Amino acid sequence: MDIALDGAQPRSFVLDTGDVSSMIMRDAAQSLQWRLEPIVREGKMIAHVERGGEHNVAFGQITLPEKFLVYDHKVFGDHPLPGDGTLAYTFFEDKRLQIDYVRHVLRLSDSPIDANAGDLPGKLEMITFGKQGPLIVVGSPFTVNGKPVHAQIDTCYTGTLLVYDAALDGLGLRKHGKREFFPNTDGGVNMFAGTAQALGFGERGIGGAHPPLYFVGNGGNPVHQPDALFEATVGNALFKRSVVTLDFHTMTMDVKSAE
Repeated sequence: MDIALDGAQPRSFVLDTGDVSSMIMRDAAQSLQWRLEPIVREGKMIAHVERGGEHNVAFGQITLPEKFLVYDHKVFGDHPLPGDGTLAYTFFEDKRLQIDYVRHVLRLSDSPIDANAGDLPGKLEMITFGKQGPLIVVGSPFTVNGKPVHAQIDTCYTGTLLVYDAALDGLGLRKHGKREFFPNTDGGVNMFAGTAQALGFGERGIGGAHPPLYFVGNGGNPVHQPDALFEATVGNALFKRSVVTLDFHTMTMDVKSAE
């Protein structure tokens, strides 16, 4: 998506509903003449990451402040970010965000607090990713083969639905499929790409017959798991024929077919 920072020319950013912090690449921050602040922990400066401060973000007709971390390209190694930075879910507090995957359109508006509050059928919750992790966006009711799951909503995950190990038995699943590499998840991880009988949101099917279903893989950088605090993560591939609405004021959501 294209967003303008502090009134400058628009830049290409990645929408990241799976992260609590927005970020910008160091060269982009320097070109905007931002003042960067080192991050020091236990007396040592953290390498390749700095604070960029709070800046105005123009998203369509709405301008809001947002704090940014600044990353050096070395953080991403062989898998560079496809843009100048990311915009995290924190930017959309008290707003209604709609992602139209078919038309490639993002819509942002003030939540209809009075007349239609709570009008969306699904639920959003803020749950920590693991017992010591940050708060992330978890939605429901997603379904795997008709069984309900709570799933993190991560627009940087390019698969359909990833089931975590602790949920396998309860869902009657076993790991299967070929290894598939995801460069934009946890610094690059392998997952097992299998199939499901059906995936859905509430009573609606998503993804057609026998859609792809993913499982935690193996390797030197395994998928981080959420200590059984929720069962799955959903990504862009699951929504490719849908309109996804996330209301961060009423904490409700919906997934509808866009066709």
